[in-house]
Amino acid sequence: MNNVPWSPPDIGPEEIAAAKKVIDSGWLTQGKITEQFEKEIEKKVGCRNAVVVNNGTSALVASLLAHGIGHGDEVIVPTYTFIATVNSVLAVGATPVLVDCDKTTFNTTPEMVLEKITPKTKAIMPVDVAGMPVDINGFADLARDQDILFIQDSAESLGAEYRGRKVGGFDNTSVFSFHMAKLSSTIEGGCVLTNDNMIADRVRMIRNHGMKGKYDYACFGLNFRTTDIQSAIGIEQLKKLDRYIHRRNKLAQIYEQELQGIVGFQQIPDYVTVHPRMLFGILVEKEKRDSIISALNAQGIGTRICWPPTHTQEYHKTLFAGSYPNAEEIGKSIINIPMGNDLNEEQVHHVVEKIKEVLRQP
Repeated sequence: MNNVPWSPPDIGPEEIAAAKKVIDSGWLTQGKITEQFEKEIEKKVGCRNAVVVNNGTSALVASLLAHGIGHGDEVIVPTYTFIATVNSVLAVGATPVLVDCDKTTFNTTPEMVLEKITPKTKAIMPVDVAGMPVDINGFADLARDQDILFIQDSAESLGAEYRGRKVGGFDNTSVFSFHMAKLSSTIEGGCVLTNDNMIADRVRMIRNHGMKGKYDYACFGLNFRTTDIQSAIGIEQLKKLDRYIHRRNKLAQIYEQELQGIVGFQQIPDYVTVHPRMLFGILVEKEKRDSIISALNAQGIGTRICWPPTHTQEYHKTLFAGSYPNAEEIGKSIINIPMGNDLNEEQVHHVVEKIKEVLRQP
């Protein structure tokens, strides 16, 4: 078998035709197709407002700005996350306060976050690791009790369900990413989801330089606009979302059945009714992790490490002190193996055999 890519996308004739239709129309930048894409997202997740932007990082920054978060404010974020979560807080001039994660679910918990709250805490921003929802009700209760904001970094959890409800449809502000590796892709893209019309209006202004009317700037903003070409691709991708989630869960089931007892996995709490399986990680002995990755890569198996904890990064370790043992343990022992919209069962069985082969080596 040829190489197995880490996250093969599925861009077909429908997406190509939709993009071409926009190009032929003569209107390429953000416009009516983006508005249509936003309406489709709102219907899909059951939220009042979806505001599409150029990437997930912009969605995080716009969410923070729309909620008035800035200098002097603290925002509690997990250290076990993609770097954009923390960088978005730094970008608005606020102070990220790191928190550890649960060693079995990889997500942080309301109990862990509670210990980090101070009088300066303005918001909490937990992350749905690998697309698996955090305890949304638990964080909502915590935010209400402490009179702080709850913004959910759900960049990876489009299509996920918490207690039977779609992530993105709850009362807290949340964000999606439409990066190439995500469940639905616009190549690059993101979205802010909120049931608060005022927050949605602010995000719309922020993504367009703060513009309220024609060259009338009512607040600080940047260029976070997307294009109708990307939105046209997103509309077609969204139609396939349920099929993608079904496929990914079927592939994850093969991994778990074939590798049970050999490696460790992310554990799924009862409140998660749909896990979209944006990433699939295995836990191995940390002393052997890097050599296992090298051996798999040498045999054409794509891998990633998602993620080294934020406080261990070259720049960020100058900003953060302290130890976060669960995140550190996961970060040293995880290997993210192939999972994607265009991955098939034959490829997964091949990956499984190669993992078993490598693990048998002394």
